[in-house]
Amino acid sequence: MESKSEMTKALLGQKFKELVVAKGFDKITIKMITDAAGVIRPTFYNYFQDKYEVMEWLLEKDVFRSVDELMEMDMYREAIKMMFRKIEMDKAYYAKVFAVKGQNSFEELLFQQIYHVAETLLEYHPLKKEYQKKYISQEIFVTFQTLTLVNGIRYWVSYREKKISADQALEFYDFLMSHSLLELIDAQESKNDTTSV
Repeated sequence: MESKSEMTKALLGQKFKELVVAKGFDKITIKMITDAAGVIRPTFYNYFQDKYEVMEWLLEKDVFRSVDELMEMDMYREAIKMMFRKIEMDKAYYAKVFAVKGQNSFEELLFQQIYHVAETLLEYHPLKKEYQKKYISQEIFVTFQTLTLVNGIRYWVSYREKKISADQALEFYDFLMSHSLLELIDAQESKNDTTSV
């Protein structure tokens, strides 16, 4: 059972999320968060230094706590699926916080979390021998993988044309990661083929 302190912190986090969705990160103030939560301003500072810390805490609590638990149980595929599903639950919020730029950007926070997941995976399960010489260094390999996933998630949560579920997004990510564009194109078919007159 949650203590009163944990419930207050969770309430502040929930009201922060709702305000970000309604107004955007830059437009909300600490006073707006505490007013929405029905607490006095100093209460906020018992838990967080600023809005950026709320954003960081929510990402860890709402998404990566579950991901880390699955990673510890050697359930890596399920951990990545969990990440997509947790983000899907608050897609409108994540679409808004991706707009937070600068030193404490949401994108940087997400990058750090995913980078850690990828590093942990390689720590316990090194690449197959035939692939170990295919990349310059593990750091560059993990960075490239992480950037691809972070940018894919940003596009997915912001995409408005068609509803794409977490499972569909993960399936598409898997497909992209296992197929290069050059592998997929049909070199026999060409839009500018002039041989068929």
